[in-house]
Amino acid sequence: MIPGLQAILKDKAILKDNIAQMYTLEGAITAIMMIALIVFIVQASPLTPLTSSASHQQVESQIETSGSDLLIVLDYVPEGETYSPLKEALIDWTGVEFNGQSSTYPDSVNDTTFVLNRTLLADGTAYNLVIAYLYLDDNTTKWDSRAMLWNGRPSDNAVLVTRKVVIHDEDAISASFIPDLSPNSSFYNILDVRLTLWRM
Repeated sequence: MIPGLQAILKDKAILKDNIAQMYTLEGAITAIMMIALIVFIVQASPLTPLTSSASHQQVESQIETSGSDLLIVLDYVPEGETYSPLKEALIDWTGVEFNGQSSTYPDSVNDTTFVLNRTLLADGTAYNLVIAYLYLDDNTTKWDSRAMLWNGRPSDNAVLVTRKVVIHDEDAISASFIPDLSPNSSFYNILDVRLTLWRM
């Protein structure tokens, strides 16, 4: 072998080893940076009550069941009474929207508000109570609504439970904006009680 050629080949081999080591080092640093970035992203977006997950869906289901049961209990007519607490509140309500934790009136509406606050707010569940009613528009029956109890804008994961209450002429409903759909019969209107629930 030519004497100088061996030295040149040796220098090239060392140079190739150095380049290969640099590539290996760059690859290891890149992998560490990617792992650090993934860890940072996962820690920066923690699970909150509004994050969709299997457990959150279970919470929504529990809230929906509680709200539905609550409306059923409020619509139960106690022995010796003419109306359920819910229907009495609907009959006495004049159409005023009560915001947040403000005092409500008349007494029947206040009693219903007390039950809802005691049951829902104490458990960390916010709610809105909206009353929908039927009206005629060009001989077409449509729904309109007005809030009775308003506690703010619901979250994206809110659930809605409803219960229909039939009103008759003899009930003498106080909300004058709710029309009599059948003046020639004892039927007055149907109210759709809409309870929106969400976790605070």
